[in-house]
Amino acid sequence: MLLVAPVAAVAATLLLTALTGQILPVLVWGTLTTLIAAAPIVVPAPHRRTATWVCAALLAAAIALGILSVGVFYVPALAALVVAGLTHRPKSRRGRSTAT
Repeated sequence: MLLVAPVAAVAATLLLTALTGQILPVLVWGTLTTLIAAAPIVVPAPHRRTATWVCAALLAAAIALGILSVGVFYVPALAALVVAGLTHRPKSRRGRSTAT
C-alpha cells in the first residue's frame, strides 16, 4: 500500500504536465510531492509508520499551499499515505532467536 502514494503523485505530475503549459513549475512541484510521498519507503521498518504520518502531514501542508493551483491533484497521494499509515503493521520479530 505504501507504493500507491508515490505512484499517485507521479500520475498527478504527468497529468498536470499534459494539461498545463507550465512544465517547469509543475515538474518542480511534482518532484517535491513525489519525494515526500516516497520517503517512507526508504525508512527502516520500525520507524516506517511514524515516517508515513510525518510525510502525510508534509504532503497535506504542500497541498494546502498549492490548493488554488495544482494542490488538489495530489489529494489521492495524501489519501494513500493516510491509508498506509492506518494499515501499516510492523513485521513481528517472533521466530527470530536473539541468543547466539
